[in-house]
Amino acid sequence: MRGGADIKTVGVKELKNNLSAYLREVRRGTRILVADRTTIVAELREPTLRDDLPEASDPLLSDWIREQLLVAPSRKKTALPASPVHLEEGAAQRLLDEDREERRS
Repeated sequence: MRGGADIKTVGVKELKNNLSAYLREVRRGTRILVADRTTIVAELREPTLRDDLPEASDPLLSDWIREQLLVAPSRKKTALPASPVHLEEGAAQRLLDEDREERRS
């Protein structure tokens, strides 16, 4: 989310008269709640889910994306190239042990 977690409430007439200004605020990350008298009837906010990406398989992640606590990835995940480093089994543990031994002495 860009601008922060600002939330504003605006009446229908005020929104209609100043729509462009409120849309600029939405682009900066502000959520606009639209009230008809004392009842919230709509919400304006940046779109958070993209149609070309599958919805998160975890419902909690979907909620976080919808609530703008988490940003959905802009592209699908791709495989990383194979690492050029090839060590024998247990090499990492041996190197850690050697490093720890050097620090003790």
